[in-house]
Amino acid sequence: MGKFPIDDRYVVSLGCRVSIEHGPTGTKVEWSVAHLPKGGSPRPAAGDRDVGIICPRCRRAFSVRVETATKARVKQRVQRVLGWLLLLSLLVTVPLLIQQGGQTVEEGHDQAAVADIGLLLTLAAVGAIVGPSLLATAGLHHGVKKLRHLGDDGRKSVWVQGHRLF
Repeated sequence: MGKFPIDDRYVVSLGCRVSIEHGPTGTKVEWSVAHLPKGGSPRPAAGDRDVGIICPRCRRAFSVRVETATKARVKQRVQRVLGWLLLLSLLVTVPLLIQQGGQTVEEGHDQAAVADIGLLLTLAAVGAIVGPSLLATAGLHHGVKKLRHLGDDGRKSVWVQGHRLF
């Protein structure tokens, strides 16, 4: 998966599973990735739009939802801002955690102190884990989502065995 700049054209990266190899240390899956349509298509001007595609390898019909360029950019920016806010929250939670952990507690007041330390430790862990994760994955959102299989009767199904969006 790579980071793509969001512009007024979109490309669907559809993966069709080629093989699965089970090994002693894990499972290896090979994908045949097709970039549809060639050269890209214009994004919708307003609102989301469902677009029909056909897998070039197995000839199954699918549908994907394409967002407007503005909506996709906003989602990307919100994810980056939340990631940075969670990382910056460590500047508050870690010193408070150190301060609370170094204080002596009188007998009878220990439950409140333990609850405070537990809350600060949880907040610091969330900031340390989720913050960098949001920053690392923010560039992967490109506004193409909701892969659905189109049945013979035209109904959409979430059952897309052997396929995924990249």
